[in-house]
Amino acid sequence: MKQLLCLFMCGLMLLGLTGTALAQEIPTIDVLSTDQIPPTPVGMKHYLLICMDAWHPKMNNLGYSDGMVLVTVDEASRRIIATSFIRDMLVLHPDNKPGRLTYIVKEFGVQGLVDPINRHFGLRIDKYILMGWSQVQAIVDAVGGVRLTITPAEASYLKNWAISPRSTTPAIDSGGTYNFSGHAAVIYMRTRRVPAINGDAHDLGRTYRTRLVLSSIADSLKDVSYEKARMILDCVMNNIISTNLTPAEMLSAFTTAFEMRGTKVEMFRLPIDGSFHLFDYYGGASQLMDFANNRDALKDFLFKQTFIVSH
Repeated sequence: MKQLLCLFMCGLMLLGLTGTALAQEIPTIDVLSTDQIPPTPVGMKHYLLICMDAWHPKMNNLGYSDGMVLVTVDEASRRIIATSFIRDMLVLHPDNKPGRLTYIVKEFGVQGLVDPINRHFGLRIDKYILMGWSQVQAIVDAVGGVRLTITPAEASYLKNWAISPRSTTPAIDSGGTYNFSGHAAVIYMRTRRVPAINGDAHDLGRTYRTRLVLSSIADSLKDVSYEKARMILDCVMNNIISTNLTPAEMLSAFTTAFEMRGTKVEMFRLPIDGSFHLFDYYGGASQLMDFANNRDALKDFLFKQTFIVSH
């Protein structure tokens, strides 16, 4: 009798849990069809930089994408723009089922990540570069480190928990400006326990730190020689895990970047303020966004100085 009662209670609990899961309302996520996505303006190129959540990721066993930044180079208006995507935004996966952005590469591969970003944000990205944290570390070291200004809270966290005193110059003492080695820069970018210097917290702070590192590296190379730039290009090419850029396209991108050295990197973040809220999706925290609002904001920012489009 006790066994039957136990089984009956377990069955009720399972039904209750199943009912709760099935009862969760699936949010409506607004995406565009391919023919609704506007063409990319002439002279503008998009490169999606993807960093996996691992020091040494393997192509045959990819995990979650930890950092996703779109680098847009607009030769017509001489602009370079770094746009970051928060990793836990709720999107439609390639199978049209909702899920977090960070999970897509693991389940559907790299191209499986590019296509949903295009559909959700009205872009025509076709080129990507995939790396892990050790590759990012090597590239930062190749440019001589990166100069960053940090808050007292960031300094306290980094020096007490995350990095060795030898990884910055000078050793971190308190808030201030330091030259970060590659390893320290990676740890800095991944920090989310304390707000970033602009006030963004948690994963938003992470995306800001990533954009800041990219911008700071670009600033440090404004007077770089051609020989030094080629050495950095060699380092980048040797530290790419996967890309669909051909060697000719890589060289063309390098030539453009060298000609535009000294251009201030503009920064943009998706989602924009006031367009998202925390959403518990089957027991996991995610961000539910107003995609139409974010598409409009991104379009205004990217194309504000561009008028001619390709066909």
